[in-house]
Amino acid sequence: MKKILSLDELIAHMKRKGIRFNLVDETAAREFLADHNYYMKLASYRANYDKCPPESKRAGEYQNLEFAYLQELSTIDMHLRYIVLEMCLDIEHQLKVRLVTDVTNDANEDGYQIVKNFFRDEDINFRILKNINSHKSGEYCKELIDKYYPYFPIWVIVELISFGDLIHIIQYYERTSSNKILLDQKIMNVIRDLRNACAHSNCLLNKMSSKMDSTKQPNSIITNFVAGMNGISAKSRKQHLSCTFPYYMVTLLYVYNHYTLENAKKVRYEQLHDFLEGRALKHKEYFKGNPKICGTYDFLKKVIDNLNQMGYNVSTIENGQ
Repeated sequence: MKKILSLDELIAHMKRKGIRFNLVDETAAREFLADHNYYMKLASYRANYDKCPPESKRAGEYQNLEFAYLQELSTIDMHLRYIVLEMCLDIEHQLKVRLVTDVTNDANEDGYQIVKNFFRDEDINFRILKNINSHKSGEYCKELIDKYYPYFPIWVIVELISFGDLIHIIQYYERTSSNKILLDQKIMNVIRDLRNACAHSNCLLNKMSSKMDSTKQPNSIITNFVAGMNGISAKSRKQHLSCTFPYYMVTLLYVYNHYTLENAKKVRYEQLHDFLEGRALKHKEYFKGNPKICGTYDFLKKVIDNLNQMGYNVSTIENGQ
């Protein structure tokens, strides 16, 4: 078991790892760790940097890594998480709208029966109902729960469940009707994971070039989505879509394209463009010697630039034409 270290001990530990304090001195670093971030989270961004080779005098230490670089990555990550979470919430809202609309237009449904059948059909749904009841004391849900529990209509239940449980109930509706709402399950799982990561303030940028697990492969829908874009070579597409972070980001963009309205797309893509051209480049000199970071940045910027271009035909891309 590792012992807890004081701020001074953490600074000394980082120096032993080769992290330098030329751009941000030790006093400022100590203040940042005390007031703005904590070591484990900040240190996770060092995975974007290589270590010195075993045969060198600095074997095991990080090459060309300043504390300022880690600090800046953590700040960029925070801004990106806010945008990504908003996009995930937009997708979640559209899924709720589609489900409620489809059930409303279904002559075989009254809005209540689907929920009754859902809770009766599978063991997992007892857990969902129990979780809803546990939030009865919450200020924002208690009136809905008190009024309807346990016989919720579809337009109420979607306000009380998690994103993952929303996917469950949509899947149930798809199995018991002729309607199709969801994209591929693995694609939707990516959105769920991103939403949860951002909501819990988990790092997105700590392992930009980490490869996906060998048991997982990029979905062909996502590779086709990028294949029709200008300025992205097949080599670049294959290289970056085999890495978890860029693959997840492109998957988010694909799903956003699929579900959200044109005005929302325009706003979000411009927001991402402004972020990449603005805040992300505030200290671009910190990263110019890091091909992992620069390569990922260039790839995602090209994807977003394509989405911002007038006349970009997403339906053509989706069809692989």
